[in-house]
Amino acid sequence: MTTVDGDRLADSVPASEPDPDNPRTESAVPSRVPAEAVTTRRSSRGPSSTPARAPMTRREARTRRRPARPIARHAAPETRAERRRRGWRNFWLALSPLGAIAVATVILGGVFALQVLEVRDDLEVVKSQLGGLAEAAVSADVERLQQAGDDIVARTQRASETANGPLWDLAANIPRVGNNVLAVRTVAEAVNTIASQSIPPVVDMVSAANVDQQRAEGSLGINLQPFLEAETVLPTVISSFEDASAIAASMDRTDVLPAVYEPMDEMVALLDQAVPILKVAQENLPALLQAAGANGPMLYQVMIQTPAEIRATGGGVAHWLILKVDNGQAELVGQDNGVDLMYSRLPSLGFDTVNGSLITLPRDVRSLYPRELVSWSSNFTMTPEFPRAVELFQATREWEDLPEFDGAISIDPIVLAHLIEATGPLTLDSGEQVTPENTASLLMSEPYERFGADNAAMDAFFNEVTSKMFSALTSGDWEFGAMWDQLVRSAAEGRIQMWFDDPGLEAFATEYGLDASLREDNTDATQLGIYFNDYSIGKLNYHLTYDQHATCNVDERTITVTMNLHNSITEDIKSEYTLGLRNVNRGIDPRTMMLDVLFFAPPGGEILSTDPKRGDYQDSYFRDRSGIDHGNEGLSRTLLLPMGESRTVSYTVQLPEGPLGPLQLRHTPGANDTEVTVDANCASLFASPEGSTNISLTKIG
Repeated sequence: MTTVDGDRLADSVPASEPDPDNPRTESAVPSRVPAEAVTTRRSSRGPSSTPARAPMTRREARTRRRPARPIARHAAPETRAERRRRGWRNFWLALSPLGAIAVATVILGGVFALQVLEVRDDLEVVKSQLGGLAEAAVSADVERLQQAGDDIVARTQRASETANGPLWDLAANIPRVGNNVLAVRTVAEAVNTIASQSIPPVVDMVSAANVDQQRAEGSLGINLQPFLEAETVLPTVISSFEDASAIAASMDRTDVLPAVYEPMDEMVALLDQAVPILKVAQENLPALLQAAGANGPMLYQVMIQTPAEIRATGGGVAHWLILKVDNGQAELVGQDNGVDLMYSRLPSLGFDTVNGSLITLPRDVRSLYPRELVSWSSNFTMTPEFPRAVELFQATREWEDLPEFDGAISIDPIVLAHLIEATGPLTLDSGEQVTPENTASLLMSEPYERFGADNAAMDAFFNEVTSKMFSALTSGDWEFGAMWDQLVRSAAEGRIQMWFDDPGLEAFATEYGLDASLREDNTDATQLGIYFNDYSIGKLNYHLTYDQHATCNVDERTITVTMNLHNSITEDIKSEYTLGLRNVNRGIDPRTMMLDVLFFAPPGGEILSTDPKRGDYQDSYFRDRSGIDHGNEGLSRTLLLPMGESRTVSYTVQLPEGPLGPLQLRHTPGANDTEVTVDANCASLFASPEGSTNISLTKIG
């Protein structure tokens, strides 16, 4: 093998000589190269004929060691001088027209993005503060109200001003982005319209009130001053809501993202709900202020009807409260009960509680109801005409030479259960809790099994629950919105009934369907109903469930109303207060419900048939009846409903000719929920309820 003299090559190449143009070559060549490593290969076909190369000079070796310049991604690190030269070159490029535009675009884009985030943050804070603002207004926390109001107004104004800036005008012209920019601007403007126009006068209104007004001990009080001033504030608030809705309606939704328009839709939906409510409040504010004692003291009776012993308007009235309301302050001035009134006080004054009559009824009315309607307080509600029940209680006040009531309000234990959802559970002295789930049982069933014949213990228990409930309401330790929702729910179920001596206030109760009275015409509502009265003298009806359904024959102008009843009582119920006292003398099982079923046609209508056609039992007390009350034809049928069984009752009515107001399908509010349905074909017979404020009108279909 031919070799090159390694010693000569090594001597011709200096050891580790650096290349000034390529620093990476400092140690590229070893100081000595073994001679045997530098050879010429011989082809596998035979010895090579290539002559041996001459020894390289030092310059040739240095040139061979210098590598070619690598491509960019493998480039050697820049020197400091190179970086300086490139930086100045880029700087001068940036100062060229195109470069200046590029830099400006980046800067403006960053500023706009920051403004978008600022607007978003302001609106998010406003949204979170609105709840606190409402709480502060309700609790009359003036300092908190002013702080929250000022902050909300400042933030909405800033958001609106920012969204109307020049950068937003530029961004609005960018395709697919522009409408989103304009939509955010619209949201900011709408929110600012509401905040800037509504919040300052509301804050001023509450702040001007005497928030330090002291409540009487044991009273439920509200400061009426803000409401007195609300007559001048409400028009401004309503106007701002309407303006905000108009701004929202002008928004172009093309290519707008859901994240932008969905909050706007939520706000518009709330405004659409709020404006009618505020207008109703504005219209009825004078009447509400009068009811709250703004024009002088008002004396109220608050009845508690007991559906466990069912009556046409709800149940037997065993207990009632007497409240004095003066300038917004409600003071509990007394509690009363039917046992003391009917067994002791009235008889001592000479009234015959068996055969007497507290008021005189027309013959056609008298023939429709049991005679104890007018002689015993627990039966005053046997008529679906609630004002007549009040008239009977007023007659007892006259017998006792006591001031008559200016108004009467009726509730039942289910209303208390609903209200406890807002106040939270009540804790009795024993540690027992009254919750929304057990209120009905504790007030209509369980105590009768617990206390048996111990009337004193039972009355004490009921009085304690009532007192605890009143204390929970007077504490004000609940959210106004939650309480309002439960009141509306109770009223819609027919469990809140009102009567006022003042004609204006009574018209208010009638307009909203809270009067629970028989209609004398079909203009505002066409009223039909099935009502129940207990004849057993017990508390069996806590175990009564029923639903109600109506269907129509449009061609014949008839309507049929049906109710399916079920008695769910069991053998383990043994209290004599629950079981039917009258049943024993008639040979009827004490767990069988004895019901007086009342059917009513609207004025001008006629009852064509009833099921049952004839009652199940007839005697001097428990028998079929007929009559007319306030122009409404009525029929009574007796019904026996044994333990564990179901029955269906129904009646068909020939509707009068001519236009009919919206359907108002009434029933007795019982101890359990009642599902009410009406076939869609009935809609063509009755006017639409649209626009009516009567909450007792029936949904069709």
